[in-house]
Parts: sequence; C-alpha cells; structure tokens
Amino acid sequence: MICLALSLLLFAPSSVWAEPATNGKKAQAQQKRAAKPAKGRKGGAKATTPTFEHPPFMGYLLMDLQSGQILEAQRDTQSYIPASVSKVPSTLAALHILGANHRFVTSLLSPAPVVDGELQGDLILVGGGDPSLTMPGLIDLAHQLQTLGIHRIRGRFLFDESAMIPETSISTEQNDEESYNQGLSALSLDPNRVRVRWMIGRNGQLLTQTNPNLGDIALTLGPTSRTGPTLTYLGGTNVEQWRLNPHGAKSGWDWVPVKRPGRHTAMAFREYCRQNGLILPEPEPGHPPSNATILASRASAPLQELADSALAHSNNFWTEMIGIMAASRLTGHPQSATSAAKVLSDWIMAQLPQVDWSGFHLTNSCGLSSTSRMTPRQMVAILLLANAAPIGERSYASMLPVSGWKGTLAGRFAGPDTSFRVWAKTGTILYGKALAGYLFTRQNRRLVFAIFASDMEKRKAFDANKGQHSGNDIHRGRAWNNHATGQINALVERWLKNY
Repeated sequence: MICLALSLLLFAPSSVWAEPATNGKKAQAQQKRAAKPAKGRKGGAKATTPTFEHPPFMGYLLMDLQSGQILEAQRDTQSYIPASVSKVPSTLAALHILGANHRFVTSLLSPAPVVDGELQGDLILVGGGDPSLTMPGLIDLAHQLQTLGIHRIRGRFLFDESAMIPETSISTEQNDEESYNQGLSALSLDPNRVRVRWMIGRNGQLLTQTNPNLGDIALTLGPTSRTGPTLTYLGGTNVEQWRLNPHGAKSGWDWVPVKRPGRHTAMAFREYCRQNGLILPEPEPGHPPSNATILASRASAPLQELADSALAHSNNFWTEMIGIMAASRLTGHPQSATSAAKVLSDWIMAQLPQVDWSGFHLTNSCGLSSTSRMTPRQMVAILLLANAAPIGERSYASMLPVSGWKGTLAGRFAGPDTSFRVWAKTGTILYGKALAGYLFTRQNRRLVFAIFASDMEKRKAFDANKGQHSGNDIHRGRAWNNHATGQINALVERWLKNY
C-alpha cells in the first residue's frame, strides 16, 4: 500500500481537488485522474479550481490512507517551516536505528577494588544519553554504591559525557537565556535547568538563591540596557556566569537553562552522596580506562515510551537527546545537534528514494529552528513510512497527540464530532504553524495529512530585529499564529465532516 500511495504522491499534480471517492471502479478511476497530468497548463497538470481557497502562506495535502488517493492538495510542494513537526522524522528514524526497546544507561565505573569500604581508585560517572534521568535516578545509583559497602574513595571523581558532543544550547538561533534552550550532554539531569530567585536590596546588594544550590550558577548585576533581557549568559567553565539586568524587577525568579549539564549532573550526584556520608572530590571530566568495571547502573524506560512522551508533549530537550544518540549509534561517532539532524535526514531520505526531497532540511531534531524546511508532500511520505509497519508492539500513530485526549491536542478539536479523531503532531514557532498526522472520520475512513503555514518574510524580519527581546514583536507574531491556527482548525474540521 505504501508503494501505491508514494507513486500517487510522485505523479499527482502539485495542486488537486477531489470529491470524496467511493469504493470500486469509481475510486480507481479517480486515482488514475489524480495521478495523470491534465492538459491546459504550461509544464503539465491543470489543477481543478478549489472551492475552499486558503491564504497563500498555507499549504497542505490530504490522502486516503487505504486507497492512496490524494483527496485535496494546495501548494503541497512548497517549502515551509515545520517547527515541531520535525520531531516526527527524527523520532521515527531513532526508533528504527536504536529499536523500540532500547534503553539509555547511566553508569558508575571504577578500575579499582573495594577494600574495607574504601574504593581504591577513581569513580567515574558515565552518561549514556538518557534524556529522562532525574534526581531519583542519581539517588538510585548512590544507593547501589551503598549496597556495595563503599563509604570512601581514594581516587578522583570523574564524569564522562563523551557519548555525544556537548553543547551549551539546543539552538544557536534562540536566545541563550530562554529556559527551553538548555545545554545538551550525554550526562544530563532532566530538564537541565535550575530555578533562581533574586532580590536587589536598597543598598544595591544582590541576593540570590538557586534551587538546586550546587555552586555552579552565579548571578551578578549589570551593566546592560533597559530594554535588554532579564538575564544574559556570560559563559564560564566550572561556574556558569549570568548577568542580571538592574533596570528590571528588584525581585523575582526565573528558570535558568543549564549550559554545562555534564558537570552540573556530577555536582548533583556529589551533593546527594555528601548528604549521605560519602564524600566525593570535586568532579573532573574524564573517561573510564579499559579495565574499569561497572559498580552501578540505571536504565531509562524503553525508547518507545520516551518517544511517546516527547511527541505527546513536544519536548524539545528529549527529542534532541534521542536524535543525537541515534545518529551517534548509526555513525559510530559522537554527534552534535546539527550533525545528528543531517544524519537522521539522510536516513529518512534513503528509505524513500523515490520522493522528491528538494528543499528538505532539518536544522536540528526537535524543530526549534526557523531555518528547517519541509513540504506537505514530503511530510505525508514520511507519515506513510511511519504507518507501513509497527514499531515494537505499537503503531507510530499511537505515539502522537490525540484530539481532546492526549498531549498538545488534549484541548484542541475536543468537541463531540472531532475528539479522538485527530492523531497528529503539532508545530509552533512565531510565524510558523503546522499539523501533520492521521484522521479517523465518522465514515470510518483513515486519512493522512500535512498542513503547514509559514510567513518566511515576517519570520526573517523577526529574527533580524532580535524580536525575542521585543514584547510588541512577540505579540504580533502570536496574533499571526492565532490566525493560522484558526485556518488549520477550520480545514481539519471540514475534512472530518466531509470525508
């Protein structure tokens, strides 16, 4: 069935409009008409004039999943910003590369024996790229050390984050201070951010409180412009330095993204051990020697469950970590966010060589970028691939948000006629909206679709003007997004009603 559907994608006109088809000979005839270029227009096909025209910033494609018939399409070969819809090709590739039951393992290793409760050498905390590692996971590792009777260590405390290339942010296009633009490391403590409170006294003294307080985040006052961000990242190795704008609120709090997660995670583990009587030295970067053995380990949930959560809640951090680790496995070398996106894109295109991939580009795995590009036709081909075979014990569609029930669609299409009928990934970036997935109509038809809406010029101007720092620019962008969302919702609701 995927071969038939892809052949129709390849040979159908770029814009078509078809009435709902019936089964049998009529449906077959309609498929042939959709696949055969019509006369009367330069370069091939003549599009049937649509009766429901959408704004020029929107493109879409709707296909019957069972017959492969293209039901509706407009500007479906035009490139748009996919935003978080990028998570679909990224997670699909990762699930096939790593396997649905793959687990990311965080370990404690040492080359030395334990004598009378003392580890006679180095202790190495090794990250395995687990995006879901939290403090309870680190506590579990510490308790495993206790069961081995380890109360002291003679050597160093090292942390190893070499399974991927560490980075100080998910996207260089976004502001460093945004809480969703965390650093990336194979040794990360979800969600790689800390809560910081501050108060500026009458004498100008700055008082701060960091939770968790590990001594690796420091705030200082200005100088900066009145219109500048509340917090500005200044860099730092052992201590991440942040500058607080003195022209803003005299007290408040904010989530601060951790820029060096490997050391931060090691510091958190060290602090818990200290509270429980095991004193570890200051953590240092390092690698376990070849004769090191595993003292303790903690595995994540299966990748299938992690991908489900990442897709349902559009978790950028989790998706980026999953994508990087999958690309690192496929190539045999540690990857960065940018290089991993290229590896996964190449994998997707290799699975579908008959598809026209012109303009297709993923800047990163999660879609936190205004420079990624995808066409509705390319996205539908990816969804056909996802639907071709189960992943583990589940279908890929079951991992997506569901209208009126799950994830980012829990409050959308929640009416009695649309709830539980839209299984799709959402995408949002200022001046870019997207929705792609599967529809289950009241006539028991299964449809696959992709809708993209982007205003490239407005987004380009927003980025050039550093609109992330301007309340007015953000307000205008959100107003555009609200309008685009309304257009997308109306289109999906009409499809559910008519088909």
